[in-house]
Amino acid sequence: MAQHMAERSRLPIGVFDSGVGGLTVLRVLRSMFPHEDFVFIGDNANNPVGNLPETDINRIALRIAQRLESLPIKMAVIACNTFTAVSSKVLRNTVSFPVVGMCKGVRTAISISPQKSIAVMATVATINSHQHRAAVKKVDANVSVLEVPCPDLAHLVETGHIIDDQVKEPLRTYLQPILTSDADTVVLGCTHFPFLKPVMEQMAEGDIVFVDPSYETANEAKRILTSQHLWNPKRETGHIDLCFTKNIEVARELAGQFLLPSEYTLQKIIL
Repeated sequence: MAQHMAERSRLPIGVFDSGVGGLTVLRVLRSMFPHEDFVFIGDNANNPVGNLPETDINRIALRIAQRLESLPIKMAVIACNTFTAVSSKVLRNTVSFPVVGMCKGVRTAISISPQKSIAVMATVATINSHQHRAAVKKVDANVSVLEVPCPDLAHLVETGHIIDDQVKEPLRTYLQPILTSDADTVVLGCTHFPFLKPVMEQMAEGDIVFVDPSYETANEAKRILTSQHLWNPKRETGHIDLCFTKNIEVARELAGQFLLPSEYTLQKIIL
């Protein structure tokens, strides 16, 4: 048993998303767990999943999880709010490894919101699930929540539009109801959105704080690594395998923002 646990602890952590957005989560996981190996799958061939029916979202999520199970891995982090909102229960009932979904980020948002008024920016599927609203009300029923669906942003990030006018125009539209509301704190409810955070902060002119839920998610992963004795005992820096199902050039550019070329491999795969 002890030998099996030791062997299991040396397996990589699987991280997956519908595209490059999950790299924002991987960036935080990497900074917190530098000795762990990671396998990242970004299914950008099916992006954006946030606008698809739930049956399709579940089918895509299961296919990715089954690929990770075949490697194998010791645990998985769903680096996608849509997959978390729609598919996390299905995945946990299907695979043999522990699954960590994206945390909502609402505890952080509530704790730092002076007016106790927050907004959530996310995909259509995530907003329609109302899971962020429910999570907020569970923590504090008196906090007001403005839900803002942003159907275009994930796809724009996928195609490399992060600071240009093509992404700024819809961003202005989505931020407008927030800037005219009482909200002082925004939860970025899609893992693609932290790439746009500098532009959002510029547009909000310092009036809004934007919360990246990746940090809460990494803390949940840390809890499972500890409770299930899954920490990798090696001392050297871990390696990262980045796998995408479509365009890998945007991924290469974004991964290069936080990884050295020697720290990762990048490949196109078919699921």
